[in-house]
Amino acid sequence: IEEHSRLVAEEDKRRRNTAASARFRVKKKQREQQLEKTAKEMTDKVNSLESRIAQLEMENKWLKGLITEKNDGKTGGDIAELYKKFVGADKDDRNTGERTDG
Repeated sequence: IEEHSRLVAEEDKRRRNTAASARFRVKKKQREQQLEKTAKEMTDKVNSLESRIAQLEMENKWLKGLITEKNDGKTGGDIAELYKKFVGADKDDRNTGERTDG
């Protein structure tokens, strides 16, 4: 009788362990799939941002070319000075446009 009880207990323990192992494998697989999904989303985001950077760099180059043409080939120092004036004017516009809501 004791032997039978011990065998039943061992079998029950084995079944519970098998079920726990199966649950663990399922959870592990889900975690791996989630990590792969996150990695793909991040890769897509990086690619999108790199594309946007390239687009903005091209636009920046084009705009610099326009400025150079418009200023009849002024030197880089002259353009830098114009840019500083522009940035200063932009800051002034932002400062005068600020609101304080009490």
